[in-house]
Amino acid sequence: MLPPDTPAPLTDLHASLLELRTRAEQRRALVTQPTELHSPEEMQRLVQELQVHQIELEMQYEELLLTQTEAQAARSQYVDLYDYAPVGYFTLTDTGLIEQLNFCGARLLGTVRQQLARRRFTLFVVSARRLDFEQFLARVFSSDSTQSIELKLQQEDGTTFFGQLEGLRVDSPAGPQCRLAVLDTTARQQATTALAASEARFRKLFTESYSAVVLVQGYHFVDCNAAALRLLGTTDRQQLVGQVAWAHSPEYQPDGRRTIDLFHDTMAEALRTGSQRCEAVMRHATGKEIWVEAVFTPIELGGSTPVVHTVWRDITAARQAQQQQRQSKGFTESLLDNTFDGIIAVDQAQCITAWNAQATTYFGREAAEVLGRPLAEVLPYLNNESQQLVARALAGERIDLFGREFQQQPGRYDVHIVPLYHNGKSQPSGVLTVVRDVTERDRLAEEATQQRLRRQQEVLAAILDTQETERKRIAEALHNGLGQLLYATKLSLAGRAGVPGLARESLKLLDEAIRATRTISFELTPGVLEDFGLQTALQELVKRIAPSGLPVRLHLLGLGHRLNSQAEIGVYRTVQELLNNVMKHAHATEAVVHVAYENGRLDVSVEDNGCGFEPAALVGQPLAGIGLAGVRNRVALLGGRLAISSRLGQGTIVSFELEV
Repeated sequence: MLPPDTPAPLTDLHASLLELRTRAEQRRALVTQPTELHSPEEMQRLVQELQVHQIELEMQYEELLLTQTEAQAARSQYVDLYDYAPVGYFTLTDTGLIEQLNFCGARLLGTVRQQLARRRFTLFVVSARRLDFEQFLARVFSSDSTQSIELKLQQEDGTTFFGQLEGLRVDSPAGPQCRLAVLDTTARQQATTALAASEARFRKLFTESYSAVVLVQGYHFVDCNAAALRLLGTTDRQQLVGQVAWAHSPEYQPDGRRTIDLFHDTMAEALRTGSQRCEAVMRHATGKEIWVEAVFTPIELGGSTPVVHTVWRDITAARQAQQQQRQSKGFTESLLDNTFDGIIAVDQAQCITAWNAQATTYFGREAAEVLGRPLAEVLPYLNNESQQLVARALAGERIDLFGREFQQQPGRYDVHIVPLYHNGKSQPSGVLTVVRDVTERDRLAEEATQQRLRRQQEVLAAILDTQETERKRIAEALHNGLGQLLYATKLSLAGRAGVPGLARESLKLLDEAIRATRTISFELTPGVLEDFGLQTALQELVKRIAPSGLPVRLHLLGLGHRLNSQAEIGVYRTVQELLNNVMKHAHATEAVVHVAYENGRLDVSVEDNGCGFEPAALVGQPLAGIGLAGVRNRVALLGGRLAISSRLGQGTIVSFELEV
């Protein structure tokens, strides 16, 4: 149903007119009938019907006039609403011609609407978007639903503005038409552009800021800049974004407070007051703890979970300086009470301003009875020379006296008289006197001299013992290896003179002796390592192992240049020991050695397909007898950590990494 104040539709008005016309025709037919054909009673009845028809016609005429008046009022109302609407209304043909528009539409296009009738709306669309408008118009006429598009339009004088177009297809007696509503969105577009520019400026400030900045929402990191990643020592945003805000902090702060409680309280105070600052300990990617000053500032309060702009500043150095300052202050405060030296300070009038416990021990006077009194009055036995020394220190001279005799006790002491300056003044404001008992020092110096002589003798004995041990090892190698071969050669030559083939066998034994000599020499000092580097030395080592029946595959990478000598010797000796273990214990048919150097890191691994063992069984054992103890110690001395992977019957992999 229509509302009571809704004007009658035109179809109802036409129906009323047709009904009125029909009744009028009926009355005319009654009036034009011949009277002679009817009786007086019939004529009476006809007159009555005519009167009834007349009354009905008059009533219907009045209703028609009333309906016409209401229709005209409604039309005027709707014309006013149409013409003076704040939105531009257009009626377009299927070819885009403007058939009708309101005042707002004419104002949007920059001219009077009489000059816009029968003109193409496309002319008021900037040339770059006219194809988009044509496609939009085609969608309107091919659809029964409202179509929308935002275009850049231009007025009659070329002034451009942004418009939101809403089009709907309607059918009229003249054919299909497009009802088009145009809303000026220039202000909204400008606001959007300004917002985008503001966001771009904020994003640039956020991403390129030297300060570490993170965005927190719902107690989680939602964004961060590069400076924040640098502060935490990482380059991967995924290690920060999405995590809770206390993920990179210890559970408890140094004051015993839980980190999560500190964060919640600070965040709540920031939301209440608009900004809040706190200091907390966080963890660097290396595991090191750093002190960070965080300033929380809410920047978006519209949603249920506000976004908080948080700036981090590394204050580790400042905290350390504060800690050092507190320690220094505490040390200074405790110095007077805990030092072994006697401390006496006097002002310019030579009145005592400081007197510690050791000074009481030396001079037999308590601090309470000497502070504020003249030095000459407290220590009357001081001669004029001592008072003159204090006067010289007040003039800016530093004085050191050594080997003075105590007056009240046996022993000797040194005195250091130092001028004191206050707040950068050029003239001393007082004098500090340090009295040090050197009686024990002199005695200890004599004992230290004797002890130094004993240590030198012990070091010499250790060197001689080491040399003797090395000589024994070389002697055993010569006796058990080279000596046995030479002795066998002698017996062969002495007992089998004239035997055919003797020279060949003797030469063979001599070759073995030469090889043994070279092996001993190579094991003692691999000259190829010193001359040509780790790569050549490892290749030579593999060649020497080949005759033993153990095939060794060697994979070397990045060893084209020399490393430092300590690393080269350590890696060479470790690989040599591991291959010796494989030959002695693994019962392997093949071994693989990988040595790769890249970006300052050296990766080494030795793998075999031997019998293997259970590494768990070696935990807590010294590993003696299989050579791993020396290997582990050598790797540890180089700054690496040995890793052992082995299973029974499946071989062994021993690997380690070094920073070179």
